[in-house]
Amino acid sequence: MKEMEDKEQILIAYYAQYYKGADFDDIKQLDRHLSKEIGDERYAKAVKELEDEGLIFGMKQVEAREKAGEDSPMTTNNGMLYVHNILNLQSETVEEHQLNYLENHLKTSNLKFTLEPVETYVYKTIREQAQKKPNENSP
Repeated sequence: MKEMEDKEQILIAYYAQYYKGADFDDIKQLDRHLSKEIGDERYAKAVKELEDEGLIFGMKQVEAREKAGEDSPMTTNNGMLYVHNILNLQSETVEEHQLNYLENHLKTSNLKFTLEPVETYVYKTIREQAQKKPNENSP
């Protein structure tokens, strides 16, 4: 199995959060949680890489967008496409099923999480969403 880079794992967490339908408080909470659990320095380094590559908005941008009344997910469109590429997800899949596809592709991709807090968050989010919409979460 190939280990994913820190930035890829963190991006997948924010990708899963997007499809969960997270609000600004959820985004802040995940940001703080991952920073604490992964380590401030390691997390900040990965987040900076993601920001520099245009794959996520930083917390300052997310907060500014939220105050302006704009949709404020952490992941940018390019970030979403990046996740689709590394996991071979189809961009045109139905949004209600996206977390189900994410789970299936994570299991079959031969990619391995090395950040336990990220892996736990992603699979917990997938399970929670499946329970909320048990008949809609599977294609």
